[in-house]
Amino acid sequence: MIQLRAMLNKALIGAGLGLVSAFFLWFITSADWLFLKKVVDGYEYRSYDARFKARTADYREESIDTVLIVDIDQQSINELGNYFRWFHDKHGTLIDYISSGHPRAIIFDVLFDAEPDLNHDTAFVAATYRSGLVYHAISLSQADTLNFQYPMEAPPEGVHLHVLAAGEGFSEAAVRFFGDPAAADYLREINADLLPPDGLPRAGQVIRIPTVLDAPNMILPLPPETAARFPSGERFDITFIDLLNSAAGIGSANFPQDSDGIIRRAPTAVYFSSAGQVYPSLTMTAAMNLLDVPLDGLEYDFDDRRLRMRNRDGQIVRDMPIDEQGRIWVNYYGKYRTFRYIPYAWVSPDMLPAEYFKDKVVLVGSTLAGLMDLRSTPVQETFPGVEIHANVIMSLLQGEFVRPVSKSTTVILILLLGGILGAILVHVRTIWSLLATLAAIGLWLLLAYERFLGGLVVLEIVRPLISVGGVFLSVNLYQFLVLDKDKRFLKKTFSTYMSPELIDQLMTSGIEPKLGGESRVLTAYFTDIQSFSSFSEILTATELVTLLNEYLTAMTDVLLEQGGTLDKYEGDAIVAFFGAPLPMEDHAVRAIRTALVMQQSLADLREKWSSEGDKWPTMVHGMRMRIGINTGEFVTGNMGSTTRMNYTMMGDIVNTAARLEASAKQYGIYIQCTTQTLKNAGPDAFEWRDIDKVKVMGKSEAVETVEIMARKGGLAPELSRMREIFQNGIESYRRQKWDEARQFFEESEPLEEVFDKRPGNPSRVYIERCDFFKANPPGTDWDGSWSLTSK
Repeated sequence: MIQLRAMLNKALIGAGLGLVSAFFLWFITSADWLFLKKVVDGYEYRSYDARFKARTADYREESIDTVLIVDIDQQSINELGNYFRWFHDKHGTLIDYISSGHPRAIIFDVLFDAEPDLNHDTAFVAATYRSGLVYHAISLSQADTLNFQYPMEAPPEGVHLHVLAAGEGFSEAAVRFFGDPAAADYLREINADLLPPDGLPRAGQVIRIPTVLDAPNMILPLPPETAARFPSGERFDITFIDLLNSAAGIGSANFPQDSDGIIRRAPTAVYFSSAGQVYPSLTMTAAMNLLDVPLDGLEYDFDDRRLRMRNRDGQIVRDMPIDEQGRIWVNYYGKYRTFRYIPYAWVSPDMLPAEYFKDKVVLVGSTLAGLMDLRSTPVQETFPGVEIHANVIMSLLQGEFVRPVSKSTTVILILLLGGILGAILVHVRTIWSLLATLAAIGLWLLLAYERFLGGLVVLEIVRPLISVGGVFLSVNLYQFLVLDKDKRFLKKTFSTYMSPELIDQLMTSGIEPKLGGESRVLTAYFTDIQSFSSFSEILTATELVTLLNEYLTAMTDVLLEQGGTLDKYEGDAIVAFFGAPLPMEDHAVRAIRTALVMQQSLADLREKWSSEGDKWPTMVHGMRMRIGINTGEFVTGNMGSTTRMNYTMMGDIVNTAARLEASAKQYGIYIQCTTQTLKNAGPDAFEWRDIDKVKVMGKSEAVETVEIMARKGGLAPELSRMREIFQNGIESYRRQKWDEARQFFEESEPLEEVFDKRPGNPSRVYIERCDFFKANPPGTDWDGSWSLTSK
């Protein structure tokens, strides 16, 4: 009896340890304010993707034809010509032909803007209206005030063409379309270029009529607290309003990616926040019409994470799980081409009878890489966006949804698993404890895969397995520290492979060094001495070392005083970063401040060296250094081998910072940073000027750069005047007004700061640029960038 009671007490202790450790590990890996959540979510995404790959492994190509994809593919381009030269009336012809076959819906996963020749648009709009089955896409984006893209309070105005009937003039048209004859003057003004010389319209005259989006018949009537949860945008990016008004429905075609760039979820609605309007997604608006669900038929229950769709009779026709932003998990029925694809060029009587489209949902999109609609998905790394829409509409129509288990149910399951396992492990030795833990892991994996493959139910995998591991560790630690206290001993020593730089970190944290790092937004910092190779030619080795040590000491003192982290020295170059290992909110402003203080410190050194007479050659008295700074997300951490590692940084942001330091030479400037760094630091804290939108060596994407000139208020009046003129030149340059820009730069060039060994200045660079572009115009699609051909 006593032994049984002891065993029961031991089991209770084990179960308690299991419950506590399981709950603790679930909590610290689920709390939004801890970095572990992001890490664990990343691995959970991978386990989710692995299950989807397993579920779709035996898919059959083009096995689904109730939802068809009309593909703007390479074959269609070859037959019909370059897509960007297609007139919109071509799509109108497509709509008419497909509609004659009586499909259920025609959904365009294509964003359209009005053409300069509205006659082509009129045919497209008319075909859309005649069909009554066409759904068109919209897109919302965030405002970008730095680029003068401000929030919009309403969708933009559009325009459509109207043919005046006999006896109809501007007054009659004004009454017909605006209900006010006073609008006739406005119509006459905007149509002046279309009228005959006498300014009087004739019967059959085509005139432009401004139009606005019929938003009341397209937006979802949802309360503000619900609307605020959806993915949002502040700008309405589509201007082809006449086309949208003619459609059976409109919706957002965007698929926000998860943090790793993979599309696992699809919005059901998006929030045009600056206008206070909610639009359904493109597939949702089509599904609502096909299921007879009115605009007020969507019931969002964010407490239970459910979306219910009620038809016009009040019946719930769909009840689906959603996430915290009202998104559904995309049910991928297979890999690429699980749905039937038809080349766009085949949609004609010569190739395919119209009856083929009867009772089918037809999506029009593209698989061409050049049209930028290829995405990453759980089932395939490269996947056409139009087929994601096909999977979503198929899921909505079939009522087949991915169903993640709720957080509360997950916690209960984790606690139950931890308690049972803890009660078992406390009675067995380590080897059997390990085998039991592995068995529990295997059973959970089996259950998770079975529920997903058999019913699309998503059980979490990573957190339960972490909790199982935690139970194993906590129970064995309890045995080690309490039950086996007479046998235990503590052996603790530092490994001989450690680098000295890690000793303090280890003594403070008690953790062992390991390879790897973490990624977050930091600021990378590079310096280099101008023409340093020339110094080595005129100085002895001893003199060179003495000079370099004095310089590096002064610069490093500045760096450390400002809170920077020294990565390494590369000859005369200093490589550093701000914001790690100790996080700091003001890493960007510290970096810029460090650059200015370093330049002042170097000026003090130049004065000192000059005062030392003949000790140093004249070249040393004029030493200059260039600095490159960039802010963004990159990795810092311990990197190297298992026996020797250094705390360093790496990433694309770092490479760009290095290129900025090198490319500063080509502009004749000495502190160059990206606009991202300046934005993070606060533009009002410093004196600066725009330099370029440049593609540095080794980079395909352009970055916008500025020159940091001084602290706020520290710029001499003549340099302030120079900067004002130079900025006017930059604005003219970006508008491709080469002569006007050159005139500004010729005016600013004499005001540029002059000193010995300066290779040039930005004004002189842009004078040459203007001459080049005047002789070699970049085209109307030029984004203002310049590609550097050397470092």
